[in-house]
Amino acid sequence: MGQEDRRYKVSEEVLDRNIGDDLLVHRFDNDEVFVFNAHARIVFEAVKSGGTRAEICRYVAEKGYGDDEAVAAVDRALKEMLDQGLALVDDGPLT
Repeated sequence: MGQEDRRYKVSEEVLDRNIGDDLLVHRFDNDEVFVFNAHARIVFEAVKSGGTRAEICRYVAEKGYGDDEAVAAVDRALKEMLDQGLALVDDGPLT
């Protein structure tokens, strides 16, 4: 499976709650808390729905963030979510 074909999902160790335009994300396995701005919140919502990078970018673009800078921000947000254990590569079967 190539990097573009990877599917992403949110870790089962994560709970999230909307607070205005922001999103509070809590990793209950280690008690870390993160606050996402509106753009990162949209990326998180896309990852939560599951999908490839292209699908995540498409979801974010549909929310009004489709320029090159926004796509680069998607990549940064996705990398940070992976690094922090909030998002995972979904190796399960496609449904």
